[in-house]
Amino acid sequence: MSELVKYPDVFLRTKSNEVKFPLDDRTARLTKWMIKMMYQNHGIGLAAIQVGYQNRIFVMDCTRAGDNAKIFINPIIVGHSDESLTDFEGCLSAPGKRGEVKRYLRITLKYQDEKGEEHQKTFYNMEARCIQHEMDHLEGRLCIDYENGEYSREKNKSQTMVESDFRAKSDS
Repeated sequence: MSELVKYPDVFLRTKSNEVKFPLDDRTARLTKWMIKMMYQNHGIGLAAIQVGYQNRIFVMDCTRAGDNAKIFINPIIVGHSDESLTDFEGCLSAPGKRGEVKRYLRITLKYQDEKGEEHQKTFYNMEARCIQHEMDHLEGRLCIDYENGEYSREKNKSQTMVESDFRAKSDS
């Protein structure tokens, strides 16, 4: 298993695929690895794409206790509040960079756990923000792509393409 995938790696722009159940050994190991990486990097959330896997999985622990990680597989936001808050966000895959992102204060999420059981739960404030941030990763979006709260597909596109293009050439 690898280290974190970092911006401007074009892989972070790919959309993640649905996870099939029952989980195979590799995917079960992946969730444990993701939790370890999240804590090791002092994060509160981490998506599979950030460790090199195109799976619709993210882990989260907003308690900062270091022992309360939750695993979300095939998550879908099924509801949200009208109220939103624009705030700055950082990302483990874009060290030193921040985006100003508008997020809903409350969201309702439908997801599966590692056993494949379905859950639906409402999250508020920091957890709601974290989930929306991780959901963006599953769609190939980064918080640094937001400007004045709104997502802009073009914001970092040229830099990502140029740098990943350069890396591909220099690796060969």
